[in-house]
Amino acid sequence: MSAISKYWYEIVTPAVTCESLTHPGLTCGENLGIQLRKTVPGNLQFFGPISVLRMVLLMYTRNQVSWAVVLQALYECGMAALNGWFVSNSWTAMFCVLYRLLGQRFVNNWSVSLPALAGTLAMFWMPPYVKMSHSRAIFNVFLECWIKSREHWLLEWARESKTAGTVAFMGISAAIGYFAQRTKLVEFWFFSPLKKNLNPPVDPAPEPCSSTTPINPTNTPAAFPQKSCYHRHACYRYILDGMKTCFTFGMVLELARKLIAVAPVLRKQPSALLSALARMRYKFVAFLTLYNGLFRLATCILARTRGKVIPEDSTLAGFISGLTYALSPNYNVFNLAVAAMLQNVWNFTVERNSKVQWLQRINSWSLASIVWVFLMNYNMYSRAYYPYAMSKFALKFTDICSAAQARVASKNLAKFAMGAS
Repeated sequence: MSAISKYWYEIVTPAVTCESLTHPGLTCGENLGIQLRKTVPGNLQFFGPISVLRMVLLMYTRNQVSWAVVLQALYECGMAALNGWFVSNSWTAMFCVLYRLLGQRFVNNWSVSLPALAGTLAMFWMPPYVKMSHSRAIFNVFLECWIKSREHWLLEWARESKTAGTVAFMGISAAIGYFAQRTKLVEFWFFSPLKKNLNPPVDPAPEPCSSTTPINPTNTPAAFPQKSCYHRHACYRYILDGMKTCFTFGMVLELARKLIAVAPVLRKQPSALLSALARMRYKFVAFLTLYNGLFRLATCILARTRGKVIPEDSTLAGFISGLTYALSPNYNVFNLAVAAMLQNVWNFTVERNSKVQWLQRINSWSLASIVWVFLMNYNMYSRAYYPYAMSKFALKFTDICSAAQARVASKNLAKFAMGAS
């Protein structure tokens, strides 16, 4: 399958048309009309459960249940579905247009990826959450597909080695700690280095009054010692608070994910809930909990040993805490870490080069949207040439949102490629 693109010029013959590849038995106009209708419920079906999860997380982070949260989640769901509708139907329409314009002059990669371009541009008008979540999701899809589809022996060994994955994650985690400590804009990640000293002066124990006790009328701050750590309370409390937050976040995330998955069958099969709970990713929850706890523990030990906090503490603590990746090694966590690292590197670069106009201009255009445009078009290419290397999430997203058009095109392309080879 990885060699399909090599046979493109043999595949595109006078007998192979846009009809035979993407809409057998239908004209271009009939196919587009069907797709315009069928992709509406398809996108709502996919993004509806995601909006429920988003609503649950909003309620958790804001610690409130309100109509404002519900309306925000519904609005974001509608815009996400609209965005998917644009991408899918842009690909459907433009694939036929390009075939009729170019015929056998279709050019390998561009013939499959370019048709979605017009639809991907809609991301520039999406709400910030849709831009952020979609760009990170498509980056994860891209990175996983790229890693799985490469045939170099070193990558083949690395993707099968738990040790290699853990060491790589430790390095990425260290980089997140380094750049997060040195940037103003805070990116979401499972630990957050403290940049300011939140530890107030500790009042000394009151001394008994006596005529020999010296009076300090100035009440100077030097008389009040401070802990070396930046957190406000005792170290054990700081560490446990972080672990509790990550444990709760992980459990809420997993419970919502499972409830969304089994909701359609609960009425007929109530026992499905118990089996779904049994299949929850408890190792993932344990990873989140220990990852944050070990990061906080390491920063406290380093600060208390040295007697002060230095910026390098976050880098070393990030590296050490990355050991917990061995508990739950998976592409989602690894790719999220890479995305968080790159975003922090970008923020650091933009902040350090505030006078470089072209860099500031790119940042103002929305980097997330630019990433989406390039990688969503790559996703369409991957769906055709590397379906075996794509994640289940990516295949589900592409096929449901395109009303199975992507699956039909991928199967037909593979069929003609097998004949050509």
